[in-house]
Amino acid sequence: METKFLSLRHPVELGSRFDDWHVCWLGGWDKHRQFYLVMLVKVAFKKSFTNRPVPNQSRRKKTGVNRKRRR
Repeated sequence: METKFLSLRHPVELGSRFDDWHVCWLGGWDKHRQFYLVMLVKVAFKKSFTNRPVPNQSRRKKTGVNRKRRR
């Protein structure tokens, strides 16, 4: 597991992502509130995002809401 620390100008939420890096620890502001310290862990993806199917989209033509299908 690869980790690194990062000093940011603005606070971030736990779980935020920076490219392949994922925020796993929030250290808070430094002594003079100039930098927000976080720890990142590198996330390895098995599949690339460009080749994965988009969720909730089927190939079938969708009918309108509350519309009956014609046979």
